[in-house]
Amino acid sequence: MPSTVAGEPPESSIFCGPLDLAGEGIDAVLRNVRERAGVDRIAPAVAYHAARDVLPHNPLRTVADGGAGVCFAPEWDRYPAALRPARSAFALGRDLLGELCDRAGAHGAGVDAWIVYLHDDGDDGARPGVVRNLFGDAYPHVLCAADPEVRAYAVALTEDVCRYPVGTVLAEAPHWLPFDHGHGHERRSVPLDRTAALLLGLCFCAHCRTAAADLGVPVPDLLAAARAHVEACLTGAAPPDRSARAVAAAGLGRYLEARCARATTLIAELASAAARSGAGFRLIDLSAGMLGWADGRPGGPFGVTATRELGVDPAAVAATCPITTTPYARDPLRVRDEIAAYRAEAGPAARLGVALRPMSPDCDSAENLARKLGVARELHVDRVDFYHYGLSPLAALDRINEARAIASRRTHVEEEP
Repeated sequence: MPSTVAGEPPESSIFCGPLDLAGEGIDAVLRNVRERAGVDRIAPAVAYHAARDVLPHNPLRTVADGGAGVCFAPEWDRYPAALRPARSAFALGRDLLGELCDRAGAHGAGVDAWIVYLHDDGDDGARPGVVRNLFGDAYPHVLCAADPEVRAYAVALTEDVCRYPVGTVLAEAPHWLPFDHGHGHERRSVPLDRTAALLLGLCFCAHCRTAAADLGVPVPDLLAAARAHVEACLTGAAPPDRSARAVAAAGLGRYLEARCARATTLIAELASAAARSGAGFRLIDLSAGMLGWADGRPGGPFGVTATRELGVDPAAVAATCPITTTPYARDPLRVRDEIAAYRAEAGPAARLGVALRPMSPDCDSAENLARKLGVARELHVDRVDFYHYGLSPLAALDRINEARAIASRRTHVEEEP
């Protein structure tokens, strides 16, 4: 099983957004990261989706809405003509990644690149590569990992970012998204069971249908069964169990396998593109994070049980690159169980990292965070990423430093003869 060097903490970084850098100033952010948090790496969101963020210590905005796009200077000719990244308004016209890379060394910090690939919050449903659901409706905010132009775009984005001296690409969403994690003000007044929600999140574009058919999935039969099940929900009545069984019998499991295969090969292409530039590459798996995102109190099955619904096969991806899981939870025991469950799926040789939130709703004390850091060490986690510089009160940065010190003291006590 992989492990860190005895007595040494895992590599650590802290995520940040472009408005953190533009608003507070790059040197100020780096000082806080190094001196207050005691963290040795920073991972800016160099390509990100839109959001509405409350920023407790930003001098430019208290509430920032929007910001989709990139915060570096793209080389436009790298990209397919119809799929080129937008510049984030939060970058204020600056090449923030370049400026950060230029200044980080003076503070003893390393720079990584946090890229959100296919959740790009575009608004043009007619552009190439957007997800098409089982009724043919476009989801313009998310791109399809099976589409050749989208795959070329993702590789170009990786190569473009890796022109900069970044250590590791932290890859979020180089795959599909679930139906309930999406775009704008999502509204519905009819109940959807778990099968219907899954089906509405799947892409049935021509490329996805072809990939599934190549695995022997009877796609017309699957579409007919899927539509029947969802339409039963849309009448306002819960569909009978037999319609869910019909969806399964029509090849839903193999359809998910085809998606996993396409996402796995895309992730391998992206990792290779980063490696050609001398950068590392690591998938951020959001499956656990989505469970505890709102309140830090996830329940029920562990996140890893839903990874294949996103197109992620943990064992297959772990053979290509390291993975960071996101057990956002208040209870250190839940964090332990989420990591252990992911390890069981990914395999004993997988290199696993963990993302932790040092602030509400997951954490209100250095002791709580120190226990989670201890869990990470015990379970052979090789990297800890803290989410998120701009969203955290500055006191949470101090909490990171204190928790790391507590965890380090406990490690040394355990290792004494």
